[in-house]
Amino acid sequence: MRNAKLSWVVFVLVAGLMWYLRYGGGLHGKNLDLLIAYGPYSLLVLHVTLLLMAFQESVYQGILCLLVPLYSFYWLFMLTDAFLLRAVAAGLLVGIGQDSMAFYQDWFNEIVRVGKGWIESGGGDIESTRKWK
Repeated sequence: MRNAKLSWVVFVLVAGLMWYLRYGGGLHGKNLDLLIAYGPYSLLVLHVTLLLMAFQESVYQGILCLLVPLYSFYWLFMLTDAFLLRAVAAGLLVGIGQDSMAFYQDWFNEIVRVGKGWIESGGGDIESTRKWK
């Protein structure tokens, strides 16, 4: 019970700080741009941490976290008892979740576009379907 109360305190502190930095005017100019730019990578580090923890709990959970999109967050918030990690993850998502989701959506859309172009070309030259060269 004490651990759950502590995790709520941690969540409120981290989420409040992240909200202030991202939306409340705590960061301006280049510093805000850095938070937006490096947010997706910090979310990737969080995902790798969750992946390693899931593999420690069970190989089955680890494989699900690896292969099923967003399952690692389901595992964190519904299946595990890592209250402090839940609090930190949810607090970080307040500040970097929206920008990270937009970043990864653009990234996955580009992958789908390249794959679709490769399929439409009959499995031909993938270089012609890439936007970046």
